[in-house]
Amino acid sequence: MTNPIPEDWHIFMDQYSPMMSVIRQLAKQDWYVREGWTAFLGHYHAGIYLQVFKPHWFNHTGDGIHLETGLTAETLQNRATGIDLHITHKNLFDRDRFNAYATPRMKALVESWPDEIWFKEHTVSERLGLSVRFTKTNFPQQMAAAFTRLSALGPIIDAGLAQL
Repeated sequence: MTNPIPEDWHIFMDQYSPMMSVIRQLAKQDWYVREGWTAFLGHYHAGIYLQVFKPHWFNHTGDGIHLETGLTAETLQNRATGIDLHITHKNLFDRDRFNAYATPRMKALVESWPDEIWFKEHTVSERLGLSVRFTKTNFPQQMAAAFTRLSALGPIIDAGLAQL
């Protein structure tokens, strides 16, 4: 009797290459290289996820500051996913001070964006999210374009961390 592979692992295996294509697209972007961004690709209970962050953002265990997207059966069926900015509490040692500096500046920046974006000033972890529609053929380009837009938050996050 064989043990069937769970759906989340099928999604991970099937979508690993497209997600790596996103990382390759990002690695070609001037902002990604110049500002020292990095990426982590992993499996989770519903599929595959990608975190994009800078090394000094306290994300060494995946629980710091990062932009994150994921693919699940539902997102693949809907051909839409999101990229969320997570500011988690596990590794950021003075969230209140960071948030006092960064939150109003991030809000002012994203309010000028016409995209489908949500922003929450008082959530514990998820600060904002951007919806991304895609097709099988344009997935890497659409995701790279969305991460490029969200990279504008990098200097605000860096300055907020410098306040600590």
